[in-house]
Amino acid sequence: MDIKEYISSGIIEAYVMGLATEEEVSILECVRKNNLEVEQAILEAQKTLEDFASVHAIPPPTEVKDLIWNKISQQPAAEIPEAAASFSPDDKPAVEDAAVPVRSLTTRNFAIAASLLCALSIGANIYLQQENRRRDIAISELATANETTLLALQSLQNKWKLLQDPAIKTITLAGVEQHPDLKAHVFWNTKTTEVYLSMENLPAAPEGMQYQLWAIVDGTPVDAGVFPLEDIGEINAMHRIEKAQTFAITLEKEGGNPTPTLSQLYVIGNI
Repeated sequence: MDIKEYISSGIIEAYVMGLATEEEVSILECVRKNNLEVEQAILEAQKTLEDFASVHAIPPPTEVKDLIWNKISQQPAAEIPEAAASFSPDDKPAVEDAAVPVRSLTTRNFAIAASLLCALSIGANIYLQQENRRRDIAISELATANETTLLALQSLQNKWKLLQDPAIKTITLAGVEQHPDLKAHVFWNTKTTEVYLSMENLPAAPEGMQYQLWAIVDGTPVDAGVFPLEDIGEINAMHRIEKAQTFAITLEKEGGNPTPTLSQLYVIGNI
């Protein structure tokens, strides 16, 4: 159980005002015995309501003490409590001693305060929940943006390292007639025969399909590997190629084909 979330849920205010269900009361009573933070929150809520009721209490009318005294005076002596019998009219109890009316008014004030506080608490909880949701969304969006930026920077750094290597040949693969705006880059290490491919602006492959790189060696296409489905835009190591005159990319069924589908040729570039 998240104690902070439990405290902010409004259950404590409902408990203090007597609005909680039996099940909620039972759970809260159990929790407060084992959690000081919840106990403190309950005490603070009770004090807040009491202070509110005290500040906004309505003093009883001055006629109340006269009514009380007259009522006592009309009772037979035997029925008058000993403490009351010893009073004289000049010793009428102060209005503050009129426990029952004061308690009644205080209870009414407490109920009003409790209702107001309940409404404020519910409104505050809704506002806080909305703010928390907005904050979580903003944090998530910022994290995603930061991750995307880091990946882009890493990709640029990797490309820069490849470009700085004198053994690397960079071959630009331009889009064919059907895809004139597409582009990819092949980084071929002529010493180690390692091949790296960057898809640049090629669109994501349709479901069940995958891009495949080909090296054209003496007029014969040689499989140079399929590009990972989830890494469009990244630099990936492909199959080693010892020699080639051209590189090309086709769209094939997932897993690749032994021979290229020329009707699905996307980009091609000569060395």
